Amino acid sequence: MRTKLDARFDQAARTQCYSMAEVGQVLRLRRRELGYTQTDIAAFAGCSQRLISEIERGKPTVAFETVLRIANGLGIDLWLQIRGKDE
Repeated sequence: MRTKLDARFDQAARTQCYSMAEVGQVLRLRRRELGYTQTDIAAFAGCSQRLISEIERGKPTVAFETVLRIANGLGIDLWLQIRGKDE
């Protein structure tokens, strides 16, 4: 059993997201939970640290924000599920 080191990182295995702000929050919490910096993630993803920062702050990108609005309008829920976490 894993010991929780910080209550901030205690999040559900699945999170229903309706906005980029919610997606960014989940990504930021998970990154911190794993002990990575934004620079680490940027290097892995092949993008800038600034882009990681913008995503974590919920800056809407046209494409994904549109997908979220369309899905929500059609009654489709998008979930972010952390692999290996119990519900």
